[in-house]
Amino acid sequence: MSPKKVAIIGTGGLGRETLWAFQETPATEVVGFLTHDTPEHGSEVCGVPVLGPERWLVDHRDVRAVCCIGDPRARRRVTLELEAEGVTFATAIHPTVARSAHVELGAGCVIGARAVLTTQVVVSDHVIIGAGAIVSHDARIDEFATLAPGVVLTGGVQIGYGAEIGAGATVIPGRSVGRGAVVGAQAVVIEDVEANVIVAGVPARSIGAIADDQRL
Repeated sequence: MSPKKVAIIGTGGLGRETLWAFQETPATEVVGFLTHDTPEHGSEVCGVPVLGPERWLVDHRDVRAVCCIGDPRARRRVTLELEAEGVTFATAIHPTVARSAHVELGAGCVIGARAVLTTQVVVSDHVIIGAGAIVSHDARIDEFATLAPGVVLTGGVQIGYGAEIGAGATVIPGRSVGRGAVVGAQAVVIEDVEANVIVAGVPARSIGAIADDQRL
């Protein structure tokens, strides 16, 4: 069986980590990177060609995409534009990821090395889960959310659409993080976080809000 062809959108750190995940998966061939950054076109990243802008995919329907733009707002914009053009998306899972048979993964996700997803976990489309993150039982992560490396979601946690959880943060059992909210690195969330709020600290407390024109 021929390997499935994939292009990675974004040449930054997340894109290069995703390349690593695919290179450890023989059933997938990464044909190249895509970026809006014109000076990069025609160059190589980690030995893989930079083919052109994201719209390259519209003319190459046999190639699926993974959008590796860290900012969930930009990731959402690019992804929705391409989906409207009929582009399809693949999910990148590093082979060291541990997950049970009772994990649902949407399209376009990236699951980093040594992440753990236990049981009755639902991960929606275009979610990023960083290396070493732990997602415990009965968690739900909505579209375009981002878990940085080392995040710990304990049982029954709900992460809203486009929310960002910083490196090493912990969310205690049964708590929720609202749509578009941001949790700072190393924070410990012991109360529900409202939509579009920025929290940090131990325990996590509000330190601001997402600007109105940046809300998801």
